[in-house]
Amino acid sequence: MSDEKKLILEMLGAGKINVAEAEKLLAGVGEAQDDVVITKSPSKKFLKVLVMEENATKVNINFPIALAETGLKLVPKDKLKIEGMDININEILHLIKEGSEGELVNVDTINNGNRVTVRICIE
Repeated sequence: MSDEKKLILEMLGAGKINVAEAEKLLAGVGEAQDDVVITKSPSKKFLKVLVMEENATKVNINFPIALAETGLKLVPKDKLKIEGMDININEILHLIKEGSEGELVNVDTINNGNRVTVRICIE
């Protein structure tokens, strides 16, 4: 039971309000709770990095967004190169700071005859 509801019931019990007033106040507390939109706190979101070559996982890292800058430094730079093209870590950090969510990078390609997949997302 919420603190607001307890307070209303205490006021009713103490005779400070009548039953009709208590019902009105309780209905208002219920409506206010219905309007609340629950969002995931940035501190509870994770940056996920997955690099696969053929069917073997080369990199699979999940770390809290709060540690994104530090965590991205842990990803081997050679694993974020595909056919000589680098995945820009600074651009990913910029997207994170802007509050982007979902998939940030999705690359499926053939490198030296092997299928390589790179996925970086925020969940």
